[in-house]
Amino acid sequence: MEKKLHRVKVVMFVMAEDEAEACAAATRARFDIFECTARKADYVAPEWNDAIPYNADDERTCAQIMSDKLNGDHPDILLKKLPAYVETAMREFNADNQSYQLGQQS
Repeated sequence: MEKKLHRVKVVMFVMAEDEAEACAAATRARFDIFECTARKADYVAPEWNDAIPYNADDERTCAQIMSDKLNGDHPDILLKKLPAYVETAMREFNADNQSYQLGQQS
């Protein structure tokens, strides 16, 4: 089953001297969640655009996931980042293949 991006709201109580310290402490917390609400993400707030979601299988950001969703790209298998030499070889292959198809063989 393909994973989809979900928005999850969690309530947490944190001891701190002020709100800024409380927020900082919360981002470092490792905790069990007993109560939360979740729903499929229809949008991503701008401050989350560059974040990689928890439990992700790849390195796509929230913005990239939403962009893929809007463009209808739903790959069955998500590719991991390939080594640079493989990406270079693939680009060269595609360029050669395109030249061949256009009758511009070298």
